[in-house]
Amino acid sequence: MDWGALLASTLTGLAPVLPPFAAIAAFLLVLRCPLPGRGPHRSQGQDPWRGFKYESRRIVMERAGHRCEGAVFLAWGRCNEPAVEADHIYPWSRGGPTIVSNGQALCRGHNRNKGAMNPPWWYVLTLERRRRSYFPEGADVRVTASMTAHEVRARTKAPPV
Repeated sequence: MDWGALLASTLTGLAPVLPPFAAIAAFLLVLRCPLPGRGPHRSQGQDPWRGFKYESRRIVMERAGHRCEGAVFLAWGRCNEPAVEADHIYPWSRGGPTIVSNGQALCRGHNRNKGAMNPPWWYVLTLERRRRSYFPEGADVRVTASMTAHEVRARTKAPPV
């Protein structure tokens, strides 16, 4: 069998479909890419605090008005269910810290559907757009997964004896 001739005829047959296939592949790649500079920084390591508790949970829930921040249809509209869970936008299991700027209030269904998904750029930007309509005046709508120096110190401080 002549492998060179087989390869040449296969490539000749695929040549007409390669440009549309490459365009679709590039589109899907861009659609799934994260927002540059907003995700967790690997240099900080994994946050030892796993869940939103106490003050951080209260802030996440109150700024959302105790209503789910999930989208109703893709990126438009807002879920009408009450928020029962404070969730990491950038998942804790993938290096997302447990900080208010990385938190969102979700109903049980939206939280289960999201799972440990790293959010693509459009998810973050549409969440920020929706937040402008319901966050308290002056509250920061920006999603970030970078701990401040104060937050890093709080996690490394030794517990009182």
